[in-house]
Amino acid sequence: MGFIQAIRDIGSLEGDEGLDAYLKLPAEKEGKAVRVFLEVKDPEAEMLDVKGVARVDLADLKLEPEMKRKYLYRDRVGANVTWGFTPLFKIGKPKSTLDKNREDWVGPSANWREETHSHFHKLRYRVLDDYEAEGTLSPGSADRIMTDLENWLERILESLQPKQSHIILFGVLRDEQFLYPGEVPAFVSYFRKKLSQSLAGGLARLKACAVCQRPASGLVSLSSVFKFATADKVSFLPGLDKGEKERVFTVCQDCLRKLSAGRERVERTLTYNDVVPGLRLWVIPEAAGPDGVAAVKRAVEQLERVTQNEQLASPGERSERRYFSAMAREGSSLVYHFLFWEKNNAQELVHLMVEDVPPERLAFLERTWERVMKTVMGEPVRKGLNLDWALKSLYATLSRLAGKSDSDKLVFRDFTLKTLGKLLKGETLPIRTFKNMVTSRATRLVYESNNWSDVASTLLYAQVWVEFMTAVNQGGRKNEFRPVRAVS
Repeated sequence: MGFIQAIRDIGSLEGDEGLDAYLKLPAEKEGKAVRVFLEVKDPEAEMLDVKGVARVDLADLKLEPEMKRKYLYRDRVGANVTWGFTPLFKIGKPKSTLDKNREDWVGPSANWREETHSHFHKLRYRVLDDYEAEGTLSPGSADRIMTDLENWLERILESLQPKQSHIILFGVLRDEQFLYPGEVPAFVSYFRKKLSQSLAGGLARLKACAVCQRPASGLVSLSSVFKFATADKVSFLPGLDKGEKERVFTVCQDCLRKLSAGRERVERTLTYNDVVPGLRLWVIPEAAGPDGVAAVKRAVEQLERVTQNEQLASPGERSERRYFSAMAREGSSLVYHFLFWEKNNAQELVHLMVEDVPPERLAFLERTWERVMKTVMGEPVRKGLNLDWALKSLYATLSRLAGKSDSDKLVFRDFTLKTLGKLLKGETLPIRTFKNMVTSRATRLVYESNNWSDVASTLLYAQVWVEFMTAVNQGGRKNEFRPVRAVS
């Protein structure tokens, strides 16, 4: 419950009302938007009478928080539904040649109506059709849009950027300007209608919310916010029979709004992707006591400042990021929750959750790592002394030992996650298992590597980790934690 309550508290900081809490940016990284300017009779009308496509251009994706309202984006409720909340379609990175891209857009036969995997087919039948069926677009609008897009196809293909991820975004032309979906009343009404339908509670009778404990009707499942929160995911919620799913973790509409806002902020500013490659790490602060909300606000803003400073830093400086160091210096009223998870198409797979980690634990780990690094590496050591470097270095070291073996990399990733979990929770670390992994693969590392300095560095970091695990096991009792003074 601590993790869920902490997400809700972060969502409470947003102060979002109306739709804001349910919106997110359509991408996490920079990319491109193929903007389709619809020519309509009246941009303010409840039903858009589309005359055709006036213009198509390629623009940068804007990732500033205030753009959430303009994009009006929310993830689809499932991968196979024939509608979305937003007149937007993700196409990923284009191919390297014009011909290959043309096949992606209209299919090998160029008959996109029959080529079900083509972009045009999906645009028509998974985006536009439902807008027409719901009365957001006038009858015949989808046909007129697709006919004009066919005429624009070659110009679109010539403008695509192969190394950038792309979306297709429909908006409205007004006074030579592009109106984003959130600036078009008809698209906003469609979003509200679909949101209301998707969030409609399954329980009409009065029942207590699992988060705030207040009685309410129309409660909804937590899976509306977290796709890994379903009845069959024993790694996140209690293992439940499907018949029991309405009895645990149903939430009221107020908590749902705050949880949605909290998740969006965590994904935007408190998510780190480089501790274990391929996995996302959420860092969630929680505070107790009368100053709890203010303490969480300070902690979130401190971590967001670290993120902003990292984005402005040079590549060399970015390698010395200090997210965990910042956490280790926060006040004693805080604890942190860590969630490692993986996005796999429409699924969200939880790999590790560690709750209630105090800053003192992080401070102890950082002090220990710094001392061991200086001992093994020798003075002076100018980089790699912070906890961020320590946590990243475990999988980095093991993956080099795995060489070209994908199976070994999976084993090492699992071992890394289990070790990081024990490290954060204060449990005994598996030194002997780590030693066996290193010694059994050291010979292969030597033979497969063309650079002796890489071999030497890998084995040296393996030695650092043996010494670090030993030191943590010997000194990791809670009464040996020494708090670090909070930074003002």
